Amino acid sequence: MGREKITIREWPFEKGERAKLIWIDEPFKQNNKWMINAYFKGNKKTTKVLMDWASMHFLVTEKYYTDGFLNKAEAADNSEVVDIALTNAEVNYRERPWEVWGTGFKDKTKSKTFSFVVKGKLYTVPLIEIIRAILAPSKFMLNRILELDTFENYFTYNMEGGTLEIHFTSEYEKKLLKEDKINHLAWLLTNSQVLRMFNKVGQNIWQFGELKFDFLLDNFNIKARVEKKDKYIKILEILALRKKKINVEEINIYHTSLEESQSSNQAKLRKYVNKGKGSDKELTNEGDGSTRASEEINAPIFTHEYVRLPQIHRKRRGIKIVRKREDENTEKYVLEDDGLRTTADVGGEELIRGMEFTGVDKVEEKGELEEFIEILKLLEKRPNIKLVQVITGELPDGKKGKRFARLSDGVTRRRYAIGRIIMIDGRECSLIEVEREGRALSMLMLKADGTVNWEWIYGRLLIGLVDGSGTWSKDILNLAKERNIGFKRFNHINKSKYNKMMNVYINILCNKMY
Repeated sequence: MGREKITIREWPFEKGERAKLIWIDEPFKQNNKWMINAYFKGNKKTTKVLMDWASMHFLVTEKYYTDGFLNKAEAADNSEVVDIALTNAEVNYRERPWEVWGTGFKDKTKSKTFSFVVKGKLYTVPLIEIIRAILAPSKFMLNRILELDTFENYFTYNMEGGTLEIHFTSEYEKKLLKEDKINHLAWLLTNSQVLRMFNKVGQNIWQFGELKFDFLLDNFNIKARVEKKDKYIKILEILALRKKKINVEEINIYHTSLEESQSSNQAKLRKYVNKGKGSDKELTNEGDGSTRASEEINAPIFTHEYVRLPQIHRKRRGIKIVRKREDENTEKYVLEDDGLRTTADVGGEELIRGMEFTGVDKVEEKGELEEFIEILKLLEKRPNIKLVQVITGELPDGKKGKRFARLSDGVTRRRYAIGRIIMIDGRECSLIEVEREGRALSMLMLKADGTVNWEWIYGRLLIGLVDGSGTWSKDILNLAKERNIGFKRFNHINKSKYNKMMNVYINILCNKMY
């Protein structure tokens, strides 16, 4: 089999025309995804292409792209590949205004580079190349680097002596347990300066809306594609980072996929059939972010070389029951695969796709959620309440096949609604309601005095609700309490809508955190 083709679906140039990538702009948020504009210069025009942030994995300035093939780019004729040793060299950050002109646009931006002087020669490398090739050399890491404190969604870790233990959650996919990804993660976690660089990227993009961080690498020996002009060397593409050091002797990893399997004679509850259309992939920016089962598109672009590799031990913990037999009660689901991919994924605050608040007066719901919306409308009329907004949607799947994501017919997706209540004094609280179908599921209220990443906790709670088969997760609620988010459950009892609203209103005004 040949190498799979990874292409841009919305390629704006003629077939066979080579287009040079001349600029990659700063990431920005659109439709719950981090996006970038990539600027390409063809034979007759310069245009910008809107792409998912993680598509940057394939993008190198000064390379030529044809027919949208991202993993078949051609290097410029005047470039060459060299080994560069910049360890202990003095480093400076440089920033200057920049303009990109093209068909129908004149965009103002900034050029951001690190510069090094070694033996009278000046080396420069773009900040974005340090992110792409050094800090986040995979789709998963690229999507994590723009988030705040979201590693804990995927794993917890501790170091003792010469051992690193990583406990992965079920949200960390099995395909990411490959040795190269574990080694890079271990390098990140066992080098505090590297981890500080990584975390600073997300902090600055959220706080200041721009990419910015200090260069803190102790070792910077690389193989790179460069352009040379006298004593000036412009680093275009980092191909390898050498002499990486993982500061532990061994790594123990724990993951649900490593549980011991035990066969069962019981019939499968459900079966998934994947109807694929081939191995080639088209990248599109149209989705709201991929599902939780996001695809780590294979693209061996970088080489990371280590001084010494620690032993990796995959630890078994617990027993997983595997049902192999099917019968007439086994539900079958056909998964269509049209070959389209988005390199965006969902993590942290984006685990629920398409979350956008709207005014409560613009929302209409039927069934069990109708009363919830009416209660929110009554709340908006109360003193001390400035604004009430609503999100409605369908529950995520959680782990494959979890029944609670659908109603009792097994087909209709179960819906949720979230009310965001903003007080006159600026305080916020949230109400979460889910279709019950006779279940004893309470409405949940969340309160906080300070700034809270609400989208993050919404996603965690709703996915935990599905994975818990209709029970609010105690672990996630305790995690919310650690972040100074209080909560209260409201049981559904036979009261009028007005009385239910007043009960909620009184608890909103109460300063007590539950």
